[in-house]
Amino acid sequence: MQVSPIPGAGEFRTLAGFAGDEQMFVGSINQSSFSASGFWGSGEGLSSFADAYSSRDASLFHSIGNSGVSFSGAAFDLYPFGLHWTAGGSLIEADDAPDRTSWFLGVRSGQAGAQVFQVDRPDGVAAHALALNLNLPLGQLHATHVAAPDQAGLSIIGWQTGLGALGQLAVQFRHGESTRYVDGAYQRWMVSLSGRFGHPRGMLANQGDEDQSGIAHTALLAAAAVGIALVASSGSDSTDSRSRFSSQTDAAYNVVNGINPTSVAQNLEYGGWVYRNADATFSAGEPKKGTVDKVNLGSPLNVPSGTTTTASYHTHGAFDPIYDSEHFSIMDVTMNNNWGVDGYLGTPAGYLKYHHYVTGIITTVRTIAN
Repeated sequence: MQVSPIPGAGEFRTLAGFAGDEQMFVGSINQSSFSASGFWGSGEGLSSFADAYSSRDASLFHSIGNSGVSFSGAAFDLYPFGLHWTAGGSLIEADDAPDRTSWFLGVRSGQAGAQVFQVDRPDGVAAHALALNLNLPLGQLHATHVAAPDQAGLSIIGWQTGLGALGQLAVQFRHGESTRYVDGAYQRWMVSLSGRFGHPRGMLANQGDEDQSGIAHTALLAAAAVGIALVASSGSDSTDSRSRFSSQTDAAYNVVNGINPTSVAQNLEYGGWVYRNADATFSAGEPKKGTVDKVNLGSPLNVPSGTTTTASYHTHGAFDPIYDSEHFSIMDVTMNNNWGVDGYLGTPAGYLKYHHYVTGIITTVRTIAN
Protein backbone atom coordinates (compact mmCIF):
# COMPACT_ATOMS: atom_id res chain seq x y z
CA MET A 1 0.00 0.00 0.00
CA GLN A 2 1.25 3.48 -0.88
CA VAL A 3 -0.19 6.72 0.53
CA SER A 4 0.82 10.33 -0.18
CA PRO A 5 -1.43 12.51 2.03
CA ILE A 6 -0.15 15.89 0.76
CA PRO A 7 0.98 16.53 -2.82
CA GLY A 8 4.75 17.02 -2.89
CA ALA A 9 5.20 15.65 0.63
CA GLY A 10 6.64 12.31 1.64
CA GLU A 11 4.93 9.00 1.04
CA PHE A 12 3.94 6.32 3.53
CA ARG A 13 4.27 2.76 2.26
CA THR A 14 3.45 -0.59 3.80
CA LEU A 15 4.22 -4.16 2.74
CA ALA A 16 3.13 -7.48 4.21
CA GLY A 17 4.44 -10.95 3.45
CA PHE A 18 3.09 -14.36 4.45
CA ALA A 19 4.59 -17.85 4.07
CA GLY A 20 2.94 -20.71 5.90
CA ASP A 21 2.90 -19.82 9.60
CA GLU A 22 5.28 -16.90 9.07
CA GLN A 23 4.42 -13.26 8.65
CA MET A 24 6.35 -10.06 8.08
CA PHE A 25 5.21 -6.43 8.01
CA VAL A 26 7.12 -3.35 6.86
CA GLY A 27 6.16 0.31 7.03
CA SER A 28 8.22 3.20 5.67
CA ILE A 29 8.13 6.98 5.35
CA ASN A 30 9.76 8.08 2.10
CA GLN A 31 11.26 11.40 1.08
CA SER A 32 13.12 12.16 -2.14
CA SER A 33 16.56 11.77 -0.52
CA PHE A 34 15.93 9.28 2.31
CA SER A 35 13.43 6.94 3.90
CA ALA A 36 12.93 5.38 7.34
CA SER A 37 11.37 1.95 7.86
CA GLY A 38 10.20 -0.25 10.67
CA PHE A 39 9.57 -3.98 10.38
CA TRP A 40 8.36 -6.82 12.55
CA GLY A 41 7.19 -10.37 12.19
CA SER A 42 7.08 -13.90 13.57
CA GLY A 43 7.34 -17.48 12.42
CA GLU A 44 8.57 -21.00 13.04
CA GLY A 45 12.14 -22.16 12.53
CA LEU A 46 14.20 -20.86 9.62
CA SER A 47 12.65 -17.93 7.79
CA SER A 48 10.79 -18.73 4.58
CA PHE A 49 11.36 -15.13 3.52
CA ALA A 50 15.10 -15.83 3.36
CA ASP A 51 15.02 -19.41 2.12
CA ALA A 52 18.65 -19.55 1.01
CA TYR A 53 19.48 -21.49 4.19
CA SER A 54 18.48 -25.00 5.24
CA SER A 55 18.53 -27.04 8.43
CA ARG A 56 21.66 -28.73 7.08
CA ASP A 57 23.37 -25.33 6.99
CA ALA A 58 22.14 -24.54 10.50
CA SER A 59 23.71 -27.71 11.92
CA LEU A 60 27.14 -26.30 11.00
CA PHE A 61 26.71 -23.44 13.45
CA HIS A 62 24.28 -24.23 16.26
CA SER A 63 21.84 -26.80 17.56
CA ILE A 64 18.62 -24.93 18.32
CA GLY A 65 15.97 -24.85 15.61
CA ASN A 66 14.39 -21.73 17.14
CA SER A 67 10.70 -22.44 16.82
CA GLY A 68 8.51 -19.56 17.90
CA VAL A 69 10.67 -16.80 16.42
CA SER A 70 9.69 -13.14 16.56
CA PHE A 71 11.66 -10.15 15.33
CA SER A 72 11.46 -6.39 14.99
CA GLY A 73 13.78 -3.70 13.75
CA ALA A 74 14.35 -0.48 11.83
CA ALA A 75 16.24 0.63 8.72
CA PHE A 76 17.25 3.88 7.03
CA ASP A 77 17.76 4.40 3.30
CA LEU A 78 19.81 7.11 1.55
CA TYR A 79 20.18 7.75 -2.20
CA PRO A 80 23.41 9.73 -2.84
CA PHE A 81 25.18 9.73 -6.25
CA GLY A 82 22.72 7.33 -7.82
CA LEU A 83 23.32 4.63 -5.21
CA HIS A 84 20.84 3.12 -2.77
CA TRP A 85 22.28 2.66 0.75
CA THR A 86 20.39 0.79 3.47
CA ALA A 87 21.45 0.36 7.10
CA GLY A 88 19.50 -1.19 9.94
CA GLY A 89 19.24 -3.70 12.74
CA SER A 90 16.86 -6.35 13.98
CA LEU A 91 16.23 -7.91 17.38
CA ILE A 92 15.50 -11.64 17.12
CA GLU A 93 13.70 -13.40 19.98
CA ALA A 94 13.07 -17.15 20.10
CA ASP A 95 11.66 -19.72 22.50
CA ASP A 96 14.32 -21.39 24.67
CA ALA A 97 17.14 -19.19 23.31
CA PRO A 98 18.73 -15.86 24.25
CA ASP A 99 18.01 -12.81 22.13
CA ARG A 100 20.21 -11.89 19.18
CA THR A 101 20.75 -8.68 17.24
CA SER A 102 21.45 -8.74 13.51
CA TRP A 103 22.91 -5.61 11.91
CA PHE A 104 22.96 -5.05 8.15
CA LEU A 105 24.33 -2.59 5.61
CA GLY A 106 23.57 -2.72 1.90
CA VAL A 107 24.38 -0.74 -1.21
CA ARG A 108 23.10 -1.26 -4.74
CA SER A 109 23.11 0.33 -8.16
CA GLY A 110 21.37 -0.72 -11.35
CA GLN A 111 23.85 -3.53 -12.05
CA ALA A 112 25.31 -4.60 -8.70
CA GLY A 113 24.59 -4.88 -5.00
CA ALA A 114 26.43 -5.83 -1.82
CA GLN A 115 25.31 -6.50 1.75
CA VAL A 116 27.20 -7.12 4.98
CA PHE A 117 25.70 -8.56 8.17
CA GLN A 118 26.82 -9.00 11.77
CA VAL A 119 25.02 -11.15 14.33
CA ASP A 120 25.56 -10.28 18.01
CA ARG A 121 24.60 -12.35 21.02
CA PRO A 122 24.80 -11.24 24.68
CA ASP A 123 28.40 -12.43 25.06
CA GLY A 124 29.83 -11.09 21.78
CA VAL A 125 29.83 -11.45 18.02
CA ALA A 126 28.25 -14.69 16.77
CA ALA A 127 28.75 -14.41 13.01
CA HIS A 128 29.52 -12.23 9.99
CA ALA A 129 28.10 -12.53 6.50
CA LEU A 130 28.72 -10.99 3.10
CA ALA A 131 26.48 -11.13 0.03
CA LEU A 132 27.13 -9.92 -3.53
CA ASN A 133 24.75 -9.64 -6.51
CA LEU A 134 25.67 -8.82 -10.11
CA ASN A 135 23.42 -8.34 -13.13
CA LEU A 136 25.35 -9.70 -16.11
CA PRO A 137 24.43 -9.92 -19.80
CA LEU A 138 23.94 -13.67 -19.41
CA GLY A 139 22.05 -13.62 -16.12
CA GLN A 140 22.37 -12.80 -12.43
CA LEU A 141 25.27 -13.92 -10.22
CA HIS A 142 24.82 -14.26 -6.44
CA ALA A 143 27.41 -15.11 -3.79
CA THR A 144 27.01 -15.40 0.00
CA HIS A 145 29.46 -16.31 2.74
CA VAL A 146 28.57 -16.76 6.42
CA ALA A 147 31.31 -17.29 9.00
CA ALA A 148 31.34 -17.77 12.77
CA PRO A 149 34.35 -17.03 15.02
CA ASP A 150 34.79 -20.74 15.83
CA GLN A 151 35.61 -21.57 12.18
CA ALA A 152 32.19 -22.66 11.02
CA GLY A 153 31.50 -21.40 7.52
CA LEU A 154 29.00 -21.59 4.68
CA SER A 155 29.55 -20.40 1.11
CA ILE A 156 26.86 -20.23 -1.59
CA ILE A 157 27.45 -19.26 -5.23
CA GLY A 158 24.56 -19.15 -7.66
CA TRP A 159 23.76 -18.05 -11.21
CA GLN A 160 20.38 -17.76 -12.88
CA THR A 161 19.09 -16.60 -16.22
CA GLY A 162 15.75 -16.33 -17.95
CA LEU A 163 14.86 -18.72 -20.80
CA GLY A 164 12.08 -16.68 -22.34
CA ALA A 165 8.74 -18.47 -22.28
CA LEU A 166 10.38 -21.66 -20.97
CA GLY A 167 11.11 -20.26 -17.52
CA GLN A 168 14.31 -19.73 -15.59
CA LEU A 169 17.51 -21.78 -15.29
CA ALA A 170 19.51 -21.65 -12.04
CA VAL A 171 22.76 -23.29 -10.93
CA GLN A 172 23.99 -23.25 -7.33
CA PHE A 173 27.07 -24.54 -5.48
CA ARG A 174 27.17 -24.81 -1.68
CA HIS A 175 30.09 -25.59 0.59
CA GLY A 176 29.79 -25.89 4.37
CA GLU A 177 32.21 -26.96 7.08
CA SER A 178 32.63 -26.71 10.83
CA THR A 179 35.34 -27.60 13.33
CA ARG A 180 32.58 -28.55 15.82
CA TYR A 181 30.58 -30.74 13.45
CA VAL A 182 33.24 -32.50 11.43
CA ASP A 183 30.91 -35.02 9.80
CA GLY A 184 28.57 -32.22 8.78
CA ALA A 185 30.93 -30.77 6.14
CA TYR A 186 29.43 -31.04 2.69
CA GLN A 187 29.49 -29.81 -0.89
CA ARG A 188 26.47 -29.75 -3.18
CA TRP A 189 25.68 -28.73 -6.75
CA MET A 190 22.08 -27.96 -7.62
CA VAL A 191 20.54 -27.21 -11.03
CA SER A 192 16.90 -26.13 -11.30
CA LEU A 193 14.51 -25.17 -14.08
CA SER A 194 11.42 -23.26 -13.01
CA GLY A 195 8.43 -22.13 -15.03
CA ARG A 196 6.51 -18.89 -14.69
CA PHE A 197 2.87 -18.07 -14.36
CA GLY A 198 1.71 -14.48 -14.73
CA HIS A 199 4.18 -11.79 -13.75
CA PRO A 200 7.66 -13.37 -13.51
CA ARG A 201 8.84 -11.43 -10.46
CA GLY A 202 7.07 -10.63 -7.20
CA MET A 203 8.00 -7.81 -4.86
CA LEU A 204 10.15 -10.20 -2.82
CA ALA A 205 12.04 -11.56 -5.81
CA ASN A 206 15.78 -11.39 -6.32
CA GLN A 207 17.72 -8.58 -4.72
CA GLY A 208 19.23 -7.60 -8.05
CA ASP A 209 15.92 -6.69 -9.71
CA GLU A 210 16.12 -3.15 -11.07
CA ASP A 211 12.38 -2.54 -10.87
CA GLN A 212 12.22 -3.42 -7.20
CA SER A 213 10.76 -0.74 -4.95
CA GLY A 214 12.69 0.62 -1.98
CA ILE A 215 10.42 -0.91 0.64
CA ALA A 216 10.72 -4.38 -0.92
CA HIS A 217 14.50 -4.01 -0.95
CA THR A 218 14.42 -3.15 2.76
CA ALA A 219 12.15 -6.14 3.43
CA LEU A 220 14.61 -8.46 1.67
CA LEU A 221 17.54 -7.17 3.70
CA ALA A 222 15.57 -7.47 6.93
CA ALA A 223 14.49 -11.03 6.11
CA ALA A 224 18.06 -11.97 5.20
CA ALA A 225 19.33 -10.48 8.47
CA VAL A 226 16.86 -12.58 10.45
CA GLY A 227 17.63 -15.70 8.40
CA ILE A 228 21.38 -15.35 8.93
CA ALA A 229 20.89 -14.83 12.68
CA LEU A 230 18.79 -17.99 12.94
CA VAL A 231 21.27 -20.03 10.93
CA ALA A 232 24.50 -18.72 12.42
CA SER A 233 23.73 -18.47 16.15
CA SER A 234 21.45 -19.82 18.84
CA GLY A 235 22.17 -16.70 20.88
CA SER A 236 24.23 -18.61 23.46
CA ASP A 237 27.98 -19.18 23.37
CA SER A 238 27.67 -22.40 25.36
CA THR A 239 25.21 -23.72 22.78
CA ASP A 240 26.99 -22.41 19.70
CA SER A 241 30.33 -23.89 20.80
CA ARG A 242 28.87 -27.30 21.64
CA SER A 243 30.31 -30.22 19.65
CA ARG A 244 27.68 -32.16 17.75
CA PHE A 245 27.59 -35.52 16.01
CA SER A 246 25.37 -37.23 13.48
CA SER A 247 24.58 -40.19 15.75
CA GLN A 248 24.03 -40.89 19.43
CA THR A 249 26.85 -43.43 19.48
CA ASP A 250 29.32 -40.97 17.95
CA ALA A 251 28.54 -38.43 20.67
CA ALA A 252 28.90 -41.06 23.41
CA TYR A 253 32.14 -42.40 21.93
CA ASN A 254 33.69 -38.92 21.78
CA VAL A 255 33.09 -38.15 25.45
CA VAL A 256 33.79 -41.64 26.85
CA ASN A 257 36.94 -42.09 24.76
CA GLY A 258 38.19 -38.80 26.17
CA ILE A 259 37.44 -39.41 29.86
CA ASN A 260 38.12 -43.17 30.15
CA PRO A 261 41.93 -42.89 30.56
CA THR A 262 41.38 -40.45 33.46
CA SER A 263 38.77 -42.77 34.96
CA VAL A 264 41.13 -45.75 34.77
CA ALA A 265 44.10 -43.80 36.17
CA GLN A 266 42.08 -42.48 39.15
CA ASN A 267 39.95 -45.64 39.55
CA LEU A 268 36.89 -43.41 39.74
CA GLU A 269 33.67 -43.48 37.76
CA TYR A 270 32.67 -40.60 35.48
CA GLY A 271 29.35 -40.11 33.72
CA GLY A 272 26.79 -37.84 32.10
CA TRP A 273 24.02 -37.57 29.52
CA VAL A 274 23.81 -37.81 25.75
CA TYR A 275 21.06 -35.68 24.24
CA ARG A 276 19.49 -34.91 20.86
CA ASN A 277 19.61 -31.33 19.66
CA ALA A 278 16.78 -29.61 17.82
CA ASP A 279 18.61 -30.00 14.48
CA ALA A 280 18.64 -33.83 14.95
CA THR A 281 22.35 -33.96 15.87
CA PHE A 282 23.61 -35.36 19.18
CA SER A 283 25.83 -33.95 21.92
CA ALA A 284 27.12 -35.14 25.29
CA GLY A 285 27.31 -33.22 28.54
CA GLU A 286 30.53 -32.76 30.48
CA PRO A 287 31.49 -35.85 32.54
CA LYS A 288 30.69 -35.70 36.25
CA LYS A 289 33.21 -37.16 38.69
CA GLY A 290 32.02 -39.98 40.94
CA THR A 291 33.50 -42.47 43.37
CA VAL A 292 35.10 -45.88 42.98
CA ASP A 293 31.72 -47.60 42.50
CA LYS A 294 29.15 -44.98 41.47
CA VAL A 295 28.51 -41.60 39.85
CA ASN A 296 25.46 -39.38 40.31
CA LEU A 297 24.33 -38.22 36.86
CA GLY A 298 21.47 -36.09 38.21
CA SER A 299 18.14 -35.85 36.42
CA PRO A 300 17.91 -36.56 32.67
CA LEU A 301 15.98 -33.27 32.50
CA ASN A 302 19.16 -31.37 33.36
CA VAL A 303 20.25 -30.90 29.76
CA PRO A 304 20.37 -27.68 27.70
CA SER A 305 17.04 -26.08 26.89
CA GLY A 306 15.57 -27.27 23.62
CA THR A 307 17.29 -30.68 23.75
CA THR A 308 16.08 -34.18 24.65
CA THR A 309 18.03 -36.76 26.68
CA THR A 310 18.40 -40.04 24.79
CA ALA A 311 21.13 -41.97 26.66
CA SER A 312 23.30 -42.10 29.76
CA TYR A 313 27.03 -42.76 29.72
CA HIS A 314 29.51 -43.67 32.43
CA THR A 315 32.85 -45.38 33.03
CA HIS A 316 33.86 -48.07 35.53
CA GLY A 317 37.32 -46.89 36.56
CA ALA A 318 40.20 -49.41 36.75
CA PHE A 319 40.25 -53.20 37.12
CA ASP A 320 39.06 -54.09 40.61
CA PRO A 321 38.55 -57.67 41.87
CA ILE A 322 35.60 -56.48 43.95
CA TYR A 323 33.58 -55.33 40.93
CA ASP A 324 32.62 -56.70 37.51
CA SER A 325 33.99 -53.62 35.75
CA GLU A 326 33.65 -54.96 32.20
CA HIS A 327 29.87 -55.19 32.24
CA PHE A 328 26.80 -53.09 33.01
CA SER A 329 25.65 -53.67 36.58
CA ILE A 330 22.06 -54.58 37.38
CA MET A 331 21.64 -51.08 38.80
CA ASP A 332 22.97 -49.53 35.56
CA VAL A 333 20.39 -51.39 33.48
CA THR A 334 17.58 -50.70 35.95
CA MET A 335 18.24 -46.96 35.96
CA ASN A 336 18.32 -46.80 32.17
CA ASN A 337 14.99 -48.62 32.05
CA ASN A 338 13.46 -46.33 34.68
CA TRP A 339 14.63 -43.22 32.82
CA GLY A 340 13.62 -44.61 29.43
CA VAL A 341 17.04 -43.99 27.86
CA ASP A 342 19.80 -46.08 26.31
CA GLY A 343 23.12 -46.51 28.11
CA TYR A 344 26.83 -46.48 27.23
CA LEU A 345 29.63 -47.93 29.38
CA GLY A 346 33.38 -47.38 29.09
CA THR A 347 35.33 -50.32 30.54
CA PRO A 348 38.89 -50.62 31.91
CA ALA A 349 39.80 -52.96 29.04
CA GLY A 350 38.96 -50.23 26.52
CA TYR A 351 35.51 -51.18 25.23
CA LEU A 352 32.43 -49.03 24.70
CA LYS A 353 29.34 -51.08 25.47
CA TYR A 354 25.79 -50.16 24.56
CA HIS A 355 22.52 -51.03 26.33
CA HIS A 356 19.38 -50.64 24.19
CA TYR A 357 16.73 -50.19 26.85
CA VAL A 358 13.75 -51.07 24.60
CA THR A 359 15.05 -54.56 23.70
CA GLY A 360 17.40 -55.05 26.65
CA ILE A 361 20.20 -56.11 24.26
CA ILE A 362 23.76 -55.19 25.28
CA THR A 363 26.50 -55.05 22.63
CA THR A 364 30.09 -53.84 22.27
CA VAL A 365 30.09 -51.02 19.70
CA ARG A 366 33.61 -49.51 19.78
CA THR A 367 37.05 -49.77 21.32
CA ILE A 368 38.15 -46.73 23.35
CA ALA A 369 41.27 -45.34 24.96
CA ASN A 370 42.15 -46.69 28.40
